[in-house]
Amino acid sequence: MNVKNIKYVLLNKNGNITNKKFKADGELPELLNKSTRMKMPAPPCKLYSYNLDNYRLDIWGYIDGKAGQENTHDLPPSGDTYLEDFIKSDTDLLFGDSFALKYKEDTLHDIDIEEYAKIYDKLCGGFEDLGDDDSWSSEDEAPTQADLDFIADDNSELSYDEDWDPEDLSTESESDTESDPVAD
Repeated sequence: MNVKNIKYVLLNKNGNITNKKFKADGELPELLNKSTRMKMPAPPCKLYSYNLDNYRLDIWGYIDGKAGQENTHDLPPSGDTYLEDFIKSDTDLLFGDSFALKYKEDTLHDIDIEEYAKIYDKLCGGFEDLGDDDSWSSEDEAPTQADLDFIADDNSELSYDEDWDPEDLSTESESDTESDPVAD
């Protein structure tokens, strides 16, 4: 019998993503558990599914673990959940490594990091690349005449009120305190 190697995406607990393979010759939880180096208290279970055009992405992972074993990978929102207490795929606390598997109907198919990244982007509604040069910003507009009138020119001379005397300020504040009954 010819056993097929299945390529999947390993969502490491530290947030890194790697490709892995396993031989599809046994029970899936055991196969996934063997493919990770983490020792977890129970085998992984099916957590979430995302139905896309003609395939499905399933996320498997661990729901129990110790402090420090939390998985920091952000999953896409709105995954269909398979566990009663797990209701939000983007906020539920998972432990250890997680696994992304691709199905067409009920058959496992290979998935690599690049394909997972595209699926992730689609499920999250797309992301804006902040480094794009073609992005538009109101800060890029030329200043209006009102802006120019408001901005002081560094080369222009400042105008002063010729009748103003800085000593007037100290005289006014002294006379205010002299007539103020609270100040006594």
